[in-house]
Amino acid sequence: MKRRHLPLVLVIALAGVLVRPAAADTVNIRIDGIDEPLLANVRNSLSVAAEHEAPWSAGKIRRLYRLAPNEIKSALAPYGYYNPSIKQTLKEPAHDSDTWQVRFRIDHGPQTTVTALNLAVRGPGDELPEIREALRATNLATGKRLIHSQYTATKNALYTAAYDAGYLDARFSQSAIRVRPDDNTAAIDLVLDTGERYYFGDVTFDQDVLNDNFVQRFVPFKAGEPFNADRLVDLQLILSDTDYFNKIAIQAQRGEAERQAPIEDWLFDILYPPDDPLISIGRLEVPVMVNAEASKPQSYEISGGYGTDTGPRVGFGVKFRHLNKRGHQFRSDLRLSAVQQALQASYDIPIANVASDKLSFTANVSNEDFGDITSINYGIGAVRDTAWSLGRKRAYINLERETYDLGDDVGDRTATLLYPGYTITLQKADDLLNTRKGVSASLDVHGGSESLASSVDFFQAKVSGNAVLPLTAKSRLLLRSQFGAIEVDDFEELPPSQRFFTGGDRTVRGYGYQQISPENADGDNIGGRYLVVGSIEADYKVYKDYGIAAFFDAGDVANTTSFDLKRGVGIGFRWASPVGQIRLDLAHPLDDPDSDFRIHFSLGPDL
Repeated sequence: MKRRHLPLVLVIALAGVLVRPAAADTVNIRIDGIDEPLLANVRNSLSVAAEHEAPWSAGKIRRLYRLAPNEIKSALAPYGYYNPSIKQTLKEPAHDSDTWQVRFRIDHGPQTTVTALNLAVRGPGDELPEIREALRATNLATGKRLIHSQYTATKNALYTAAYDAGYLDARFSQSAIRVRPDDNTAAIDLVLDTGERYYFGDVTFDQDVLNDNFVQRFVPFKAGEPFNADRLVDLQLILSDTDYFNKIAIQAQRGEAERQAPIEDWLFDILYPPDDPLISIGRLEVPVMVNAEASKPQSYEISGGYGTDTGPRVGFGVKFRHLNKRGHQFRSDLRLSAVQQALQASYDIPIANVASDKLSFTANVSNEDFGDITSINYGIGAVRDTAWSLGRKRAYINLERETYDLGDDVGDRTATLLYPGYTITLQKADDLLNTRKGVSASLDVHGGSESLASSVDFFQAKVSGNAVLPLTAKSRLLLRSQFGAIEVDDFEELPPSQRFFTGGDRTVRGYGYQQISPENADGDNIGGRYLVVGSIEADYKVYKDYGIAAFFDAGDVANTTSFDLKRGVGIGFRWASPVGQIRLDLAHPLDDPDSDFRIHFSLGPDL
């Protein structure tokens, strides 16, 4: 290199250092002049505001910055603003910074007003109540600002209403928004042609578990009813809940739809023309195919847990799902804990609404503690368990033989009871496991007579209720109550399984399990005739699904209606776990001089 070229080389090298490409880890965006929701939509639309991991070059930032005006206009248009005024500035990073500064001042300009609206439904379904409701509910109207989301919502509502009602060929013959930015006006055309209505045809099952006549009883619709995709979802859920099947696939065979001419209705249709004129030439019916794979013939269950009322507990169960093709099933359960050892069996027969109703023949043997009494019970029974709109109804009859000792001089007593009964339950909640708002209630009445094979005349009624009420976004109020009464000619002859006891985790906290009741001469709790329990609790979520609670409980069991309420107060820890509320309570009994506090642990739903 010649000596005279050296200064030129040095100048070029120095310039390369001074003008090296700038890079930025962040771009600071400031937007003035508009509020939500416009602000959020504009910010989300800006490429220059996008998140990025690697630093951007100065050239890329400038390119994205130049895109901003068109992006801002596109972001404001759905809200009816087509002529905004935009001022923008870009400032490069200072010498000690790597952040670019971008500023936008936006005036959204005049609103675009709907001056013409052609909103209509044509075809056989134009008078369908669901479609007329969608038309009434629209926010589109002349003289109002154009908002694209309202157009989309109306379009979706109309199509959904038509499709769900069986108009599977529904199409929009006109669907357009025509905007004139020069005078800020818009015209909307939205016309739905319903086409012909489809109806359910025959439902065919491909399965080898149940008789075809029996499995057809699970179908929640009949051939000839208007087609509705939601009813197919209902069928899927019903079959899944039965546990007869493992895999279920349901297909509406629209391509095989056939017209079924209702020849027997021709005279009626002439005298009283149907809403859909095509019905007179026959309904277009869609056959449905259900492929169902059998579940395993047996299922086994092992469970375990702990509660301060019961101590450690374990359970073992087996269920035979496919006894015959009429859906009969058999189940048996063994439950072991410190206060109960029980073996139960049930033979279940689906009846009436086979998806939810059953007739069961039961048998059980148990060794159970009631208060301070140990009882051995053998029993058989029959139960008709059916659903109703808000819960369950159970009509039952039991034959039991129970041996027990009340701690008096008589020693072991044996009672034989044959008693019918009826239980009705109600339950409604936003979430049955972790409830924010809901109620539940139950009523049980049963009784026996010496003239009908029982050892004693008696009649028992018990009612309970629970409520969960939201107070704030993070707090709830829980209310519980129980009332019971027994009418009996000789209370000494009534076995402990039919007496009332209270106290424990889910009744009156601060007291032992079933340790509130009348006592014998030795101070043992032997149960009583009348029951009353009430509880009020408030809880508050401190962090995510974890919370604290404060409560007050009161209750008593007596042989007269003059109650001496035992009260308990305390605080607790709550966790809304995937299997329900987990509760750990520290309770102080206000009416027990022998105890300062008691710890209670329980798991399960609040209702």
